[in-house]
Amino acid sequence: MFNLRNFVFGLCLLGPVISCSVFAVTFEQAMTYYGNKQYEQAYGAFEELAALGNERAQLNLGVMYARGEFVERDFIESAAWLKLSNDTLQNDSATKILKIISAKLSEEDQSTANARYKKLSKKYGREALDQHLFPESAIDEVSDFVEAESLRKRVPKFPRMTLMVPGIVDVQYSVAIDGTVRNITILRATENVFRKSTIEAIRYNLYKPAAINGQAIPEFGRRMRFNYALHGSKLDAEGLQGVVAPIREKAEQGGGLDKYLYAYTLTMLRSVVGGLEDSEGASLDPSADWFKKAAQDGNRLAKFELGLDLSYGKQCRADSKKSYFWLEQAADEGVMDAQVFLGSELLHGGRFEKDVDKGLEMLTRAADDGYDDAILKLAWIMATHPNANIRDPEKALAYLNSFNNDDYIDELTVFETQAVVYALTGKNAEAKKALKKAMKYRKKYELPDGITGDIAKAFDAGKPYLQDIL
Repeated sequence: MFNLRNFVFGLCLLGPVISCSVFAVTFEQAMTYYGNKQYEQAYGAFEELAALGNERAQLNLGVMYARGEFVERDFIESAAWLKLSNDTLQNDSATKILKIISAKLSEEDQSTANARYKKLSKKYGREALDQHLFPESAIDEVSDFVEAESLRKRVPKFPRMTLMVPGIVDVQYSVAIDGTVRNITILRATENVFRKSTIEAIRYNLYKPAAINGQAIPEFGRRMRFNYALHGSKLDAEGLQGVVAPIREKAEQGGGLDKYLYAYTLTMLRSVVGGLEDSEGASLDPSADWFKKAAQDGNRLAKFELGLDLSYGKQCRADSKKSYFWLEQAADEGVMDAQVFLGSELLHGGRFEKDVDKGLEMLTRAADDGYDDAILKLAWIMATHPNANIRDPEKALAYLNSFNNDDYIDELTVFETQAVVYALTGKNAEAKKALKKAMKYRKKYELPDGITGDIAKAFDAGKPYLQDIL
């Protein structure tokens, strides 16, 4: 299966190393089927992508109907799909093909093709898909979601190096309900020596937690770029465009992965520590536009990004139905971050209709594939869920024992999970030891007692620590 830790990064991002049997149908895969004359598979792939508004897939469906490849030759259906694709594609090739096919139709057939086109447009046209699937702009709209607000941010120290070189580290993390940084993942580090400085710095960061309707919630999928610049170096507007331009060109000419990598780059550039000048940042494309294009090309990580943004209402109008659609697609296509996020939300029932069985099933899929975040999450749930029918000491301990990653960066979550699981299973000495480690961690990084303090209070009262916010 797949998660963001599987990425191998070069100058920007080189691409995913995927070890799974489940994959998203991408436009590139569809074209490979077509090139190999596997017309049944190609038709199915083009049809799936066409439903997401991929105009090139719509064009290819039109071509297959015109040629009678897998389907019976049908110039009326061909013209309808070609016209739909030409609404957004509008290139010389698409226009030329549509003109050739239209010339083969009688006046009556053209009227029938136009009626079919209107039906397709109502379902798969840009306006229809924007209404049913894609984010709506809500820049000036007050959202129920308030993202986590930084209360304290530490800039990492430039590490001692034999050869002084600039560097970049990209980090993904979540913010817990007590404002601490969790689930820290190094997405990219140009030099390994910068990793340690970055990890130490971000552990000190503290936030006012995110909230929906005033209730604190965990916020997943936050990203930050740490820029280790040499004295006097600065990324100005010209330098910024020098970085962005070749990646944008590749995105315009390439497939879903190239579009996703460009959107990712835009996201990270906007989060550079120290920020960008307004005039420089304004020159960047909206990352959401490129995540959308990548999703339409079948990129599963882009689908996860869309689901996450629509769930929180980040720079768009929050929409639980649209969010669920994209998150479920990403989860079904093996994105374990999507499985963990959607599974947690279904268990809690804050954004989507509560479905405990499906939530646990989502998390279990990721845990069974060895995803550390899911393993710890299930151990925590089985130990702390308020519903006694869900709590399961044996399963909690089994999940905790299956966690075996000495390099896991989020030590605080490990210590707290150990504390609640050991306490529930009667391993009191181990529980106190884990709790002591958690307190020591918070003291070292100057963090408030938070969840660790709440666990300690429950222990002192001789009660289990229960938590329904996952």
